[in-house]
Formats: sequence, C-alpha cells, structure tokens
Amino acid sequence: MKYAWLLLFFGVAPLGIMWLLAPQILKRYRGTLVIIIILIFMISVPWEMIAINHIWYYSPGILLGPTIFNLPVEELAFYAIDGLLVGTIAILLGERYHERH
Repeated sequence: MKYAWLLLFFGVAPLGIMWLLAPQILKRYRGTLVIIIILIFMISVPWEMIAINHIWYYSPGILLGPTIFNLPVEELAFYAIDGLLVGTIAILLGERYHERH
C-alpha cells in the first residue's frame, strides 16, 4: 500500500469529518493550528534531513517519488496532517471540557 493512501485514510479523512462537524470552533483556532504546523516543521524537518539514509530510509516502492529537501513529500504531509489531527482533537476536547466547567 502506498504511504499516500494511508495518509488519506487515517489522516485526511478523520480531519475532514472533525472539520465538518465543528467548522465554527476550528475557524476560531486556525492561527493556533498554523503555529502547530510551523513548530512541527521547525523541529522535524532538520532531524529528518539528518536521519534519512543514515538511521532509516523509505522504500521507494511505497512512495510517490517527489522529494523536498531530500525528504519524501509523503513524510512532510505526515507532519502536517499529524499536527492538524492532534491540534484539532485538543481544540475540540478543550472546547467540550471548557463548556462543562
């Protein structure tokens, strides 16, 4: 299975569902989500650039092919999608908890 399909199924699909269910809440926090993504890239991209092909590698058979900074685009997408998933879940849980107390 291609890495991109995993990202779509387990990342983009849940994000789409959460964003459809609570667009007004998430719109208020879009700046927070952008900051989360920026911070993740600032930490992850340099580490990944050092580690790839030295500590681990990606099988070419599961990748689409394009790279940025010698990193597969799927890996960069993973960082963004994962950050958005965690940030979205935290925001929605925070809003729900805040309303109760």
